[in-house]
Amino acid sequence: MIQVIRTGKPEILNKKQAEWQFGLNRALDVYLEDTSPNNRKKLDVAFGKYNHRQVKDSLKIMFSGKCAYCESHISHIGFGHIEHFRPKSKFPDLCFEWENLMLGCEICNGKRYKGDKFPESDEAGPFINPVEENPDEFFDFEFDAETGTANVIPQTERANITEVELGLNRPELVRRRSSIVRLLVHIAIKAEQGDIVFIEEIKRRCAKDEEYAAFARALVKRFNIE
Repeated sequence: MIQVIRTGKPEILNKKQAEWQFGLNRALDVYLEDTSPNNRKKLDVAFGKYNHRQVKDSLKIMFSGKCAYCESHISHIGFGHIEHFRPKSKFPDLCFEWENLMLGCEICNGKRYKGDKFPESDEAGPFINPVEENPDEFFDFEFDAETGTANVIPQTERANITEVELGLNRPELVRRRSSIVRLLVHIAIKAEQGDIVFIEEIKRRCAKDEEYAAFARALVKRFNIE
């Protein structure tokens, strides 16, 4: 997880946000009075207005095509989700709020992990928000030479619940991430020895569009690469 700077609101939200929110509020009021399948369908349609191509395209640019949480590239394996940091089911007034929208992979944002979860402060929450906060203040990104694995190490209670509930160390992710970070470690060792080619390469791997950039940045600090 790395910190991401929020870009400007897409034009479709400037034009349609108020209209979509009004429609959602109305559909929600109707459904609460009559929970018929037809009203449920109308409510789902009202909720789904956020899923506009312009919104997703803007988020893909903002997050460099990576999941806001696990930093995995998305487009080569899936379409990705428009993720509501504060779940739309619990915070319907934020359904179309640009500041609440992120790009997430299907796993981090799926029911097994984040889904509709949003722990409040009395539940060790909320989750770490990589747009509003710097994840480096909450996590260490470490490579364990003995096990050959790259792990996200929580440093606070909030970071711990974020790691657990979002599955930031789930086995499949650790396996994929470790295969890349092992190469990064090799590059960092060569860079520490002063090899210009490797210095340039490890710095390139720190770019926001690179997969698991948090680990590359941690290695640059660890090996004092300038």
